[in-house]
Amino acid sequence: MPVKKKLTFVYALSGLLVLLLLLASIIGLLYGGGGFYDSYPASLAGLVGQDAVTLVVGVPLLVASMWLTARGSMSGLLLWGGALFYFAYSYYFYVIGGFNALFLVYIAIVSTSFYGLLSLLFAVDPEALRDRFGTRTPTHLAGGFLILISLLFTLMWGGMIISSAVAGTQPDEVLREVVIIDCTLLLPLLFFGGLLLWRRRPWGYVLGGILLVKALATGFTLAFTTALGAWWAWGIDPFDAFLFVLFAIMATGSLVLLVAYLRSTEEGG
Repeated sequence: MPVKKKLTFVYALSGLLVLLLLLASIIGLLYGGGGFYDSYPASLAGLVGQDAVTLVVGVPLLVASMWLTARGSMSGLLLWGGALFYFAYSYYFYVIGGFNALFLVYIAIVSTSFYGLLSLLFAVDPEALRDRFGTRTPTHLAGGFLILISLLFTLMWGGMIISSAVAGTQPDEVLREVVIIDCTLLLPLLFFGGLLLWRRRPWGYVLGGILLVKALATGFTLAFTTALGAWWAWGIDPFDAFLFVLFAIMATGSLVLLVAYLRSTEEGG
């Protein structure tokens, strides 16, 4: 395994994270439609949909990645980092978007995810990890894809903010929350992570795998919650339809590239 130290602390944090996610998602699914999420400006479909994805997809992904890593799989290591990043990002919106009885649980989810990811990154040996990849690794395709996503969402969010400023209006609260974390953290990380991977730098290989997992999980989640919202509303808004297509393309592209990326690893090398 391309790590410099034991991952005991990451396993402990991730084990705690699994319990917190199960608690939050089950309560959200049982009581979210009954007023539990009333204080949140985000749509009910977005919150309940996130709970469903967490329970059915997210937690199994996290547990499976931990198990694979314990068996010496480098693919499991990258999946693990991507899952931790996904949860830190997703539950950020639960922390700043409103308040309910699980507020401290949401804070704990973001904290355990974030510090688990940091601990994992500190433990990784990027040079050794790069050496485990084969010559057919799609570094240019995967790196270019991450850069493209970053630029696309920068243009989209930037256009919305500028148009609101020109019109003398304020974007809604949910959009502001998304723009804050995307433009300060996610989009620069996608851009520079993709650039490092394009140039075949050691940290590019680490970030490339993690970011592809994150883009896949987020794209799938947002496509699902957008479709769920349209189904509950019995109508399709043109902008929501555009977002659904965009998120679906992001998820599909990430999946195809991630499979090729992980298959190129030389697990026994």
